[in-house]
Amino acid sequence: MHRLAFLTLSLFATVPATAAEPPPPITAKPVTLARTATAAEIATAVREQTGIAVDVSGVDPAKKIAASFDKTPFWTAVEKLAADTGCRVAVSRGGRDIALAPLSAGASAPPSSVDGPFRVALKEVVARREFDTGRTTYRLQLEATWEPRFPVYLIDGEPNVTRATADGKAVVADPPTGRVAATGFTHPLTITLRDVPRSAKQLDELTGSFDVIAAHQLLPFAFDDLTAAKPVVKEQAGVTVTLKPVRHPVGRVEFQLELKYPASHPAMESFEEVWAASNRLRVTDPTGRRNVGPTDYSTDSRGNVVLGTYAFAGANGRPGPLPADLKGWKAVYETPSPLRKQTVAFRLTGIGLP
Repeated sequence: MHRLAFLTLSLFATVPATAAEPPPPITAKPVTLARTATAAEIATAVREQTGIAVDVSGVDPAKKIAASFDKTPFWTAVEKLAADTGCRVAVSRGGRDIALAPLSAGASAPPSSVDGPFRVALKEVVARREFDTGRTTYRLQLEATWEPRFPVYLIDGEPNVTRATADGKAVVADPPTGRVAATGFTHPLTITLRDVPRSAKQLDELTGSFDVIAAHQLLPFAFDDLTAAKPVVKEQAGVTVTLKPVRHPVGRVEFQLELKYPASHPAMESFEEVWAASNRLRVTDPTGRRNVGPTDYSTDSRGNVVLGTYAFAGANGRPGPLPADLKGWKAVYETPSPLRKQTVAFRLTGIGLP
């Protein structure tokens, strides 16, 4: 009887666990507004509903605009506001600053496309003639921008172009090469087109997609006791963070943390396992007025498990910014919510060629 029970349990133990479902797609912040107002009043409503500011100081403050938004994605609402004010959408400072900029004389808003919380806009088109072959190639520089509220860690260096036409004929695009690290909230994308008819004045259509590795948000893990003799475990949104007892080697104070993500964690190449390097550790004194950051750190990613060591330097064998006794001190560690792979689609039309 016991042997049968043991065999049954053993059989169940050998069955691999079902992979966890990945987190849902990251969706756009919606805007709902139906009234006539100034650009400043509309921008205020957008900020209140999405938490994202749009600078409209360059717009005529007296001009009234008929806003008609019904759960409209943030970027679509901003594009509409730009069109109604004769402006273009300008993104700067790593994608954190969004503004409406007046169009120069004879200029027009660049072709753009919105997919959820992502916006893709054309920045420039450069023609290149190869004298040894007589062929002309066109290099298109796109700008991918996402709502400045969630982190993107990896992004395809070049989009996968599924359709490109000029004068009704298909145009060949160079294939993508792989993923690269992303920082901030915007990233340049390059597309190289070949066999464009010399008579073509524009690209009729450019359709494609690219993948990103992103997270819905950054999670703050608070540790209120840094003197514990045993590991302290915290869990949030499916992520487990373990703070091991703080170490005091000569001249250093070391914090060692172990992160465990769900089984749905995206597979990555070894050189792509750099996303955890942007995690932050802040240590605060008992008054809550002084924050101290590490002077050195290292992370080691092994699939869905990450080991991080954060060191605070000392002098002459004594801790520097941190005391030997951390009683009353607290720490906050920021790491992303479960990562997911998300495909962003775009479609641009009417692209003028030089």
